[in-house]
Amino acid sequence: MSIENVALGLGIILLAGYLGGEAAKLIRVPAVAGYVLAGIFLGPSLLDLIPDTLQSALDPVKDLGLGMVALLIGGELVWKKIKKLGKGIIIITVVQIITTFGLVCWAIHSLLGQPFVVAALLASLATVTTPVATMAVLREYRAKGPFTTTLLGVIALDDVFCILAVGLTVGLILSMGVEAETLQIVYLVPPILEVVFSIIGGIGVGLLMSKFLGSVRGNLEKLAVLSGMIFINAGIASIFELSSLLITMTAGVIIANMYSETSFKVMDNIDTPVFIVFFTLAGAGLHIDVLISNWYIAAVYIVFRWIGKWGGCYLGGIIARADKNIKKHLGTAMMTKAGLSLGLLMYVQDRLYGVVEVATMLIAVELAAIAFYEIVGPICVRHAIFKVGEAHVRETNTE
Repeated sequence: MSIENVALGLGIILLAGYLGGEAAKLIRVPAVAGYVLAGIFLGPSLLDLIPDTLQSALDPVKDLGLGMVALLIGGELVWKKIKKLGKGIIIITVVQIITTFGLVCWAIHSLLGQPFVVAALLASLATVTTPVATMAVLREYRAKGPFTTTLLGVIALDDVFCILAVGLTVGLILSMGVEAETLQIVYLVPPILEVVFSIIGGIGVGLLMSKFLGSVRGNLEKLAVLSGMIFINAGIASIFELSSLLITMTAGVIIANMYSETSFKVMDNIDTPVFIVFFTLAGAGLHIDVLISNWYIAAVYIVFRWIGKWGGCYLGGIIARADKNIKKHLGTAMMTKAGLSLGLLMYVQDRLYGVVEVATMLIAVELAAIAFYEIVGPICVRHAIFKVGEAHVRETNTE
């Protein structure tokens, strides 16, 4: 029996997501994985309690969750921090992005015979490394040092590329169709314009908000203003067919650099219930039968993403003449995949609504990868920071 009442559905989603998160913690798995699993339990593959109508009715909550993730990424791109890291961080980021994108795209297209644009979209999603799960591990072990700083810098720059790449590849699918194998320059024009105008819009919003936030007193009032900005960005993006992710992330960069890099800490007051709904709904979109029929794509995707991330960071470290710890262990710490991946997945699902077969397969494969890396990724981050000696909490205290 599906739930049509929005209030009842929202209450069940919140409680089920919370219980899933608590259960995940008991087995030493990040809470986000529990939220996603709770969504799978409520979704069409099992209880089928969350119909498409309820998913649509809760779009504003998805918009808020997606906007919060985008603001967090934008807030990490503070110029004075990036400048301190030097050119090495840019070299490592670029090399690991190219390596990961290239390997995954080649494997999905050449080994599995998937259409080029589908392989390119999965490869774009493969490049993302979530800052949320990584930060949680770093805070838990009070990690500090050059390795930790480099890790956060590479993740922030990496995620900017991912958002741009996903926007472009989604635009290509809508312009070219799924089966097109030959890329024509004319098809790049619409997605490039979307990216450019989204960034311009984000700069405008960021400049206005940097001025406006100075006159807002109190953290709760700033929270209300930032939340309003996220919803307005989502509305503008929908009306003009732009990327709400890019608009909000760009605005976040401007605000963090021109107003305050701590502006978005006020989001801590509401992030838990929003993220519970956000991630639980993402899990509810997973069709187990589609995942089973595409398991081999998910397996190849997971393996080649791992090779691309680790190998790209190692090769980038060699080119940048980085410290041996960075060369050897940075790739291991880049495996997390949750918050932004789910946000981008919802963006893809919304934009490719008319391309049902592709959207369903992409969601199943990406959620399988997220589930794997959300469990394995934080463990890898912990392993890396202990190996380089930047964890300041004894490991035995947390076991």
